[in-house]
Amino acid sequence: MQAFILGAGLGTRLAPLTHILPKPLMPVFQKPLIQHTMDHYLRCGVSEFMVNISCLPLMWERAFPEPRYRGCPVSFSEEEHPLDSGGGVKKIMPWVKPGEPLLVHNGDILTDIPVADLLAEHKRRGNMVTLALRSVDGKRNVGFDSESSAVTDMRHALGVNPGTHQFAGVYLMEPEVADLFPEEEEFSIVPIWLELIRQGRVGGVVFDWANWHEIGSPAGYIDTMMELASRERIHPTASISAAANLGEDCVVGQDAVIPAGVVMDDCIVWPRTHVAPGTYRRCILTPRINVQG
Repeated sequence: MQAFILGAGLGTRLAPLTHILPKPLMPVFQKPLIQHTMDHYLRCGVSEFMVNISCLPLMWERAFPEPRYRGCPVSFSEEEHPLDSGGGVKKIMPWVKPGEPLLVHNGDILTDIPVADLLAEHKRRGNMVTLALRSVDGKRNVGFDSESSAVTDMRHALGVNPGTHQFAGVYLMEPEVADLFPEEEEFSIVPIWLELIRQGRVGGVVFDWANWHEIGSPAGYIDTMMELASRERIHPTASISAAANLGEDCVVGQDAVIPAGVVMDDCIVWPRTHVAPGTYRRCILTPRINVQG
């Protein structure tokens, strides 16, 4: 299977962090968010990745100096300006293999949703699109019929259902969906889905039990790191003074320096950050700026 990771968004809610790094390259514990995504999908059988990019292309070159990840091909679709959720997919359609569903993943989502379950439902119903859904958090603006596993509305645009579930940022799409794409380069995928919903060709699978985190804001970024307590929190190359006071939930990256006089709780310290003495709570500290979360 091929996977397309949406990485071209501006990340305005995460600014000013996204003035330094694109969202999918934000460090999550000891590697970029996108590598967690790729690791999960490699375990699910994905064998090829495409990532659309726009802002800070040099950061992508540094993160992927070779067009591969763990032996798997990685291609990049560079957009002069973000083409939105539909335009980005349209631009990479020549790369998509005919006859095989394309897995699409929002670049700010960290999840272990199993592709096999999504794919089984996609094939069972003969869907053109199958969405991963959640009912336990977030904006519930997707109408979903649990008996038929059909998506019946989105954002109440069809006047059928005001919303029972949240789109989890992961979906499968048949290449034939591209026949509905408009001539414009920049457009949202939602009107395409609405047309397919009218035809009864969009399904959903609910994954309330799966791990799922959206790193779309500084608060969401910090909350994700605090909730995933089992991960490696302190990089072995970090230099931390014995006279510094760090809470147990702090995450410290590679080659970071934390001197005496630092008091820190629920904080994320990016790699190669030299922290100034002081007290920090729910902060993201980087080599250039500090952001309150």
